[in-house]
Amino acid sequence: MRGRVRLLGILILLVLALLWVRAAQLQLVEGEAFLAASEQQRLRVLGVPAPRGRIYSGDGETLATNRPAFVAQYLPSSEPLSDEQLQLLSELIETPAQTILEAIEKQAADRPYAPVDLKIDLTAEEYTRLMENLYQLPGVRVEAQPVRHYPEGSLAAHVLGYVLQIDERELDTFGDMSDRVYENRDVVGKAGIERTKEFNLQGWDGEVRAEVDAHMRLIDSVTGREPKPGDNVQLTIDSGLQRVAEDALQTVTDRLQEGHNPLPYDPETGRYVGLWDEGSFYPADSSDPSRRYEEATAGAAVALDVQSGAVLAMASYPDYDPNDFAVAPLHLSGTEGAREWEKAWSMLTDPAAGQPLLNRCVAQISPPGSTFKMVTAMAVLEYGGLSPTESKRCAGALEAFGQEYRCWTTHGSVELHRAIAESCNVYFYRAALSVGIDNLSNMAREFGFGQPSGIEGLPAGTESGGVRPDSTWKRETLGEMWYPGETLMAGIGQGYHAYTPLQMALYTSTLASGGERVKPFLVQRVVNTEGDVVWEMEPEVTHILSASDENIRYVQEGMEGAMEPRGTGYTRFIDYPQISPRTGDEVSVAGKTGTAEVGGIGERRDNHGWFVAYAPADDPEIAVASIIYHGGGGSMAAAPVVRAIMDSYFEIGAAPLPSTDDDITAGE
Repeated sequence: MRGRVRLLGILILLVLALLWVRAAQLQLVEGEAFLAASEQQRLRVLGVPAPRGRIYSGDGETLATNRPAFVAQYLPSSEPLSDEQLQLLSELIETPAQTILEAIEKQAADRPYAPVDLKIDLTAEEYTRLMENLYQLPGVRVEAQPVRHYPEGSLAAHVLGYVLQIDERELDTFGDMSDRVYENRDVVGKAGIERTKEFNLQGWDGEVRAEVDAHMRLIDSVTGREPKPGDNVQLTIDSGLQRVAEDALQTVTDRLQEGHNPLPYDPETGRYVGLWDEGSFYPADSSDPSRRYEEATAGAAVALDVQSGAVLAMASYPDYDPNDFAVAPLHLSGTEGAREWEKAWSMLTDPAAGQPLLNRCVAQISPPGSTFKMVTAMAVLEYGGLSPTESKRCAGALEAFGQEYRCWTTHGSVELHRAIAESCNVYFYRAALSVGIDNLSNMAREFGFGQPSGIEGLPAGTESGGVRPDSTWKRETLGEMWYPGETLMAGIGQGYHAYTPLQMALYTSTLASGGERVKPFLVQRVVNTEGDVVWEMEPEVTHILSASDENIRYVQEGMEGAMEPRGTGYTRFIDYPQISPRTGDEVSVAGKTGTAEVGGIGERRDNHGWFVAYAPADDPEIAVASIIYHGGGGSMAAAPVVRAIMDSYFEIGAAPLPSTDDDITAGE
């Protein structure tokens, strides 16, 4: 009996010894690990997203800001959601239970204690339902987070760009380009200013160490770091001018598609009125009243400050609403938000929708047509061949190299001033032949054609340099020699020439300034949250024309003549000069029409309509270029857009304009 008691005592001592050893191991060896795990369960480090910096127009209007969005989150715990709780949560936020479960499991593999976003941007109904049932859902909470918001919708969308969730390539590179640590749920700029100024706009996230109970309900905030908002960016864009440009492009293209001459007229007086005034319409083609410009679905317009290069308006049509991108891609699959995003993305990328994401101002190149004739004029003045007072006869066509090269009308005896004003093709055929393609190309290079402008504010690679042809270009690109007949077409802006609306506006601005080509820019300054300017653009002259002031003045006078009687732009500015209520001074306009032929051999397509102008003619402030793709003649299609922009800039109320047959039938 005594032996049994002794054996039992030994066993008890062994058990106690084992327990003591295990306790010592837990406390001394593994104590720190268990303490950390315990603290991790009791204290959670929760990120506090920083709002992106705001984007303002040059006149102070908010174009991009942030709004609060309620987000349903799950804080992982040692006790996962039961099937019943998972099903309840699924019903409350209208998200498949399997989708919720997969999101939680995926997060657990990467960051086991980090919150899992289950649904972004809860509706008011979803928010109310969820808040009423949170007590049944351990680990589930509702958090307000900043979401990108564009209060003016599509206004300046191609300038602003949009934001989306960061991709793998950006995760690898952004960390090297910025001091900020980027994570795979971050939203970053993908286009426009949002992309270019990403590292200014993206703020620094904060964090809070929050105490939670066994059901992962927040008890108290222990310590934290406040989020730091991103810097604010001020653009050069004038919001009012931008609205006018965008509205004009849409209005003009709509009317051309309906078969209307874009400007309405008052049937009682038979006079044109403002673009948006009530009125009736002449047909777009008086020789065929049933004709409709059905392909005229797109256009672009750029307005520059002549002296500084600041972009006052940059409008591309069709456009899009960057709000569509703000949160939709962050929704889990299977949700209504995800379905809405798929639908929106499908529409935005559908070729039939007209490429609304394309910024045509900098990325689409087209033949400049007769707007290029000032380059040819400058070349012939500088490199010889024709004097400004020497006349050439236009009989409606030029016979050369076994072909007939036509003019849009018969001009008779023409010198330089009248050739520009009335856009005589025959004169410029002869001028181009007298200087040759290489001299013509050299002069075009001086105006910035054939190379990106280097515009400040748009991402690298966004801007096309266009095509500035010469004999070397053709040999290296096409493997063919240059033919003299091609020089004739190059002289009137046809053939291989292809440039962007921004290049056309910069070219016009260079002429207006007397030969100074400036660097265009969209961003005026960047300001931090304390109000300090951290970056500011300084105007930059990138080139000065190697042309005499006298020759530049000859060309300017030709553009002024285009706005006078018999000039191709006269009927659209027939009531100019006007007194500007803004300045009190008289405003006259200098400009040039252009009609660019498009389409391949045997293919008939409507021409592109161009119009370029600057004002005031005697002391230029603003230069504008506009194109309506497949809109017909520049006077009919593009000039009304430029007219609307000029009227807005100088605060001139559109006065009724006389209507004439010339306005409808002009070839340019």
